[in-house]
Amino acid sequence: MSNTAVRYLTMLRMVPRHPKSITTTELAGRLEEQGFSVTMRSIQRDLEKLSADFPLLVDEESRPYRWSFDRNATMDIIPALDLPAALTFELAKAYLSPMLPPRALSHLKPHFDEAHRTLLREKNPLGQWPDRVRVINRGLGGERPAIDADVLETVTEALLREYKCRLVYQARSWKAPEEIVVHPFGLIFRDPNVYLIGIIEGREGIRQLVLHRATSGELVEEQPDRPEDFDLDLYVRSGAMGILHSDSPVYLKLRCDKPSLNHLIESPLGFDQITNEIDDKTFEIAVTVGDTQDLRWWLTAQAVHCDILEPDWLREEIETTLTRGLDRTQQAKAQ
Repeated sequence: MSNTAVRYLTMLRMVPRHPKSITTTELAGRLEEQGFSVTMRSIQRDLEKLSADFPLLVDEESRPYRWSFDRNATMDIIPALDLPAALTFELAKAYLSPMLPPRALSHLKPHFDEAHRTLLREKNPLGQWPDRVRVINRGLGGERPAIDADVLETVTEALLREYKCRLVYQARSWKAPEEIVVHPFGLIFRDPNVYLIGIIEGREGIRQLVLHRATSGELVEEQPDRPEDFDLDLYVRSGAMGILHSDSPVYLKLRCDKPSLNHLIESPLGFDQITNEIDDKTFEIAVTVGDTQDLRWWLTAQAVHCDILEPDWLREEIETTLTRGLDRTQQAKAQ
């Protein structure tokens, strides 16, 4: 392939999708970094030539000109999507559609459309995939709170570029919204909410900011103070996302009914879980878990299917909760 052709492909990859754009000056700088020495006039001529075959847009009112791809441009530049890649996009669409706001999904729409066209074009049974797959979350399935699209875009860009971000945020315990600067560490999608994990400038401790409580966002082009030893997986495993009752882990031992709780064998509660088959009707598990409210909710819900063997204090706590619930039910029935 000629050097000019390689430069054309490199340049096309640098042009963002509308409404974002890039100037010929910025393109010249990025091409220089890639080893292409070319004038802005040559770049302008190249883009004008390429726009005859590619859906490129130009804002001629700005100086220098700003270029972008049409928002709805298809992704049919070589290499074309193959069937496995197309199916992957279909799966991503099915899973992400309930989780992200429409504007966030709009960035992926051309990929989704091209994937669907690929499946149909190949006359493959996978083309019927969208009609045969649904994503259902466990639980009552309440409506997800709406997240401001600008906030989500700001937060994701801050994470990817390792910048701080400024948010107008209303915590549940705050009397009014406050403008805060966040040093972001990661995003956690925990149905039905999306949490930004990080620290708030001027305040202590790692925070979990629920994104739907932020009303505006702005990128702060400064490096965040992120602890070198912070690990998002370890943070989740610590039980921090489950409303911690204490920082001490719980050694949990349960006797479980088959087949009601067989899923615990296939999906362990923790990486150190040990499972022992007792007989055809029961099995026991021993595992270390976080001391969380989620643990209590789950044990309460599964009380008819498992016995808490250890620890004694947690068994007594769940017993008290169940007794109070039964008393309330009987009182309501008597009224």
